[in-house]
Amino acid sequence: MTVRKPLALSLIALAIAAPGLASASALYHPAGGEVGMTTHPDHVQSNVSRGDVLQSVEAARKDGTLAILSRGGALPVKATGGSKTREQVQQEYLNMSAAEKQRNQELYGAGG
Repeated sequence: MTVRKPLALSLIALAIAAPGLASASALYHPAGGEVGMTTHPDHVQSNVSRGDVLQSVEAARKDGTLAILSRGGALPVKATGGSKTREQVQQEYLNMSAAEKQRNQELYGAGG
């Protein structure tokens, strides 16, 4: 019984301290008051070399994404697959079952 109490207290103390120890290598640390957090950039360790970053910046400059991002714009999403023709979409709709058409009507409220 004398061993249980100190062991339990040690485990409780470890459980309370663990989140603070884990955040020691994070960029943000919790802080009291209105701010809620403090920033510590020196605690973050990067595995990207300066050369890699410069190559990424140069590639972004060449393809135009750097100019878009520097002005606060959103990058356009690149198409992942081929687009369908109007006739393909119409044929797809005509081949739908009645249940699928009903489901589309419920989801989108049109096309029925």
